[in-house]
Amino acid sequence: MFDLPVETSREKRAYRQFVKYLTNEGYVRVQYSIFSKLIFNRGTLIHQMNKLQREVPLNGTVQTLVVTEKQFSEMTYLVGEPPQGMIGLRTDRVIEL
Repeated sequence: MFDLPVETSREKRAYRQFVKYLTNEGYVRVQYSIFSKLIFNRGTLIHQMNKLQREVPLNGTVQTLVVTEKQFSEMTYLVGEPPQGMIGLRTDRVIEL
């Protein structure tokens, strides 16, 4: 989640570039300044965090919160529906060998 200043043209450009980066990296917009991404293991998480740190704008606030897929899938919507990219998260995955 992030809160970036958009007062000057330079700040607006930094905001647009950051949102474009998140979208291109497969993040899904949950709310206006909240994006999520499903990551399957800790190694990939560390890699993504390192990439993200290189792309964050210099001003504003950018935060991350790591939750399990099960925790995320149990999110309750009091009003409204899940965004398109979030449909299909499940907790009953089965791997057959």
